[in-house]
Amino acid sequence: MCERTSALGVPKTITDTCTKFNYIVSHLLPEAAAIVRDIIITPDETDPYSAIKTQLIQRSGESSQQEIRKLLTGEELGDKKPSELLRIMNQRAASRNQMIEIKVESKYIVS
Repeated sequence: MCERTSALGVPKTITDTCTKFNYIVSHLLPEAAAIVRDIIITPDETDPYSAIKTQLIQRSGESSQQEIRKLLTGEELGDKKPSELLRIMNQRAASRNQMIEIKVESKYIVS
């Protein structure tokens, strides 16, 4: 009896694509909902969850190349040591949750 009762508290995995879509839409922040407003109004008939997921990622995220470019152009060497610049760039990459390991040899850094 106790096992059955505790099993009721375990959340069930959502497998239906329409249920996933409705769950996502109900939990979107207003900024994110504005990005995919057209998909919320007229959802895909075959797989609405995959459509909103794909479009949300495409429309809101930067490509990895753009993120790397922003990371590399955001800081100048100036009067810093190359190792300091590398440390700062690694901190930025970590703060952006990037799985980028920056390896810069001192000969590539122009002073």
